Amino acid sequence: MPTLRSTIFGLVLLPIASLASETTPSVSLTQLSQLYSQASHVTPVSYLDQRVTIRAVVAKVSQDKHGKLLVHLIDEAGHVEGRATFEPVFASKAKTLQQGQPFKAACTIEFSTNEPITLGDCQL
Repeated sequence: MPTLRSTIFGLVLLPIASLASETTPSVSLTQLSQLYSQASHVTPVSYLDQRVTIRAVVAKVSQDKHGKLLVHLIDEAGHVEGRATFEPVFASKAKTLQQGQPFKAACTIEFSTNEPITLGDCQL
């Protein structure tokens, strides 16, 4: 039985290991904001639904009106705003983020217009 248990455990962890090994392009919130501005403050179509590793700074952690965890982000200069939501498995870790802490996570760029840059399904 220990072999069967090990096999099942390995199969359960396989998708998680695959996610961790994926490479995503790395971009700062400042760089993403520049692209956003060039596209008249709309998420550029070429980046919509793309996975990136985003670099920013935590401004605050809160919840939306539906109870979903939101991490508000700023760039290093404090000028650009973004917000990130998390896959449920990473939400408890995201709750521990503190204001001013560097932020680096793989996220999907979601549609946004004339509002903070929106990043979803983030994985720390």
